[in-house]
Order: sequence, then C-alpha cells, then structure tokens
Amino acid sequence: MAEEDTYVRAKLTEINGALTRMTEMLNKMIEVLTHVTTLEERVSDLALEVAANGEKLDELLETMRSLSKKGIGVAAGGPRSTSTVEEKAKMSSLSSLLDTLESQIRDGMIASDLAEKIRETADLFEERGGSANLVVKMQRWVRILKTYGRVDPVNPTDLAKLRSDVKDWQKELAQMR
Repeated sequence: MAEEDTYVRAKLTEINGALTRMTEMLNKMIEVLTHVTTLEERVSDLALEVAANGEKLDELLETMRSLSKKGIGVAAGGPRSTSTVEEKAKMSSLSSLLDTLESQIRDGMIASDLAEKIRETADLFEERGGSANLVVKMQRWVRILKTYGRVDPVNPTDLAKLRSDVKDWQKELAQMR
C-alpha cells in the first residue's frame, strides 16, 4: 500500500504542477485580452475623431468652393492696393488650405480619406491659381496614398515624409507671397 500511496502522491504533484502552469497561462491570456480590448477602444476613439475631422474638412472645403464661386469681396483702396489685396487674399486662402490639410495629417487619417482630401486641396489650388509645381507634388502624394488599401492607416515613414512635404509646400507658398 505504501507503494500505491507514493504513486498517487507523484501523480497528484504532476496534476498540481499542470494546474499551476494552466493558471499562469490563463492569467497571461487575460492580460493580453485586456491589452487588445484597450487598443480596440483607442482605435475606435481615433476613428471617431478622424470621422469628425473629415466632416469639418468637408465643411471647410465646401465653404472654400462657395467662396471661390462667389468671389471674395475686397474693398478697393486705389488701383495698386486692389491687386495687392486680392493677391494676399488668394495666398491666404491657399495657405489656409495647406493648414487644414496639415491638421488632418496630424490627426492621422485613413490613407484613402487622406488621398481624397489632398486631391480636393490640389484641385482647389489649381482653381485658385496656385503654383502648378505644388499641385503636381500634391497629386504625387494622392497616387502614393492610393496604393494603400481602403481602410489602411498611413505607414509612419510615409506619414513623416508627407508632414515634411506639407511644411515644404507651406514654405514654397510663403515665398510666393
């Protein structure tokens, strides 16, 4: 009987060790699931922010289109000031387009949405007589972003390059002033 007791104790010790390992594994799995849930919540929050920013940008673009169709009213202070004021208004308008685009990039839009916003901005630049060079650079980014899938976020490397290009575009626009 002593031999059977020893055998049973050994088996119970093995079972106890297996239960301990299973408990540790379950605790790790629970920890991983908690992190996944947290990340999903963050992604969901970011998606809501992106959607809200997209709507704001759409409203701004629509306002800008309506202003370009109606024309911007400028009080004439003489023959020299009219063209200068109109030119400053045009540059300010183009600059605000780039600023809006930069904020969208900063907020991390989905690639396909960002491509559409850049395309719309390039079209508005072209309509308002912006630099053809800037329009070509914007259209290049549209083509790059279209290589992503419909709901893919922009690669951090590409995002950094795009931010740098937007800053260059703003500098180029400032030099045109």
